[in-house]
Amino acid sequence: MVPRFAPQTFPGSYEDDRGTESVVWRFEPTVRYGPGDRRVEIHTVVRGVEVWGFQFDGLEPVEPGQRELTVNGAGDLDQCALSGELPCTLEIDGSRRPTTVRFGLDLRIDEPRNLRLAAEVEGVTVQVAADDFERGLQRLEDGFPSGARLACCVTCQYADYSPAGRDMMGICCHREAKEQYLAVRSKRDYWSVPVAEEVPETYLCAEYERRVPGTGYRG
Repeated sequence: MVPRFAPQTFPGSYEDDRGTESVVWRFEPTVRYGPGDRRVEIHTVVRGVEVWGFQFDGLEPVEPGQRELTVNGAGDLDQCALSGELPCTLEIDGSRRPTTVRFGLDLRIDEPRNLRLAAEVEGVTVQVAADDFERGLQRLEDGFPSGARLACCVTCQYADYSPAGRDMMGICCHREAKEQYLAVRSKRDYWSVPVAEEVPETYLCAEYERRVPGTGYRG
């Protein structure tokens, strides 16, 4: 059995009208709601304030009521811009190597495509805009030089999104029920497929297989 998501840390920044702060992002499996919750939490510290959440557009201070950061009516970070260097894997002509996908999310503007992604491949910098990581990573890969592609959950044969909708970040892994998942042809069939974990789209595990167009659900 493939081990559960291993914590990842990577550099980034937080910017608001008071200035820009360097931060260290941390992805880690949640234990907040018991062992049945297989999501990954996002953590960092900004100006001494610990923040956490399951989405970059839904981070909130661990201790509410602080005045260092601006939050909206739901208590989430607002009127700021976030960035980071997401760990990912690049595959070129069958050979894999670590790479970085830079993201920028501007929560000061009210536009669907306020997420920007960038990556450098073979000396070529590709930049795209999107409204979530799924579409952004796919557009990013489309701009790569011939022979280069992303090896990560968003391009995996066994990863998909709940028919109930998708968030800014997070995709469901069905590696422990491959045959059942691949047999899904409708929303009704999908609900019963076990989810091994819900992880960032940029993650890569040992069960990865490149998605074959037209197979799997993604309905």
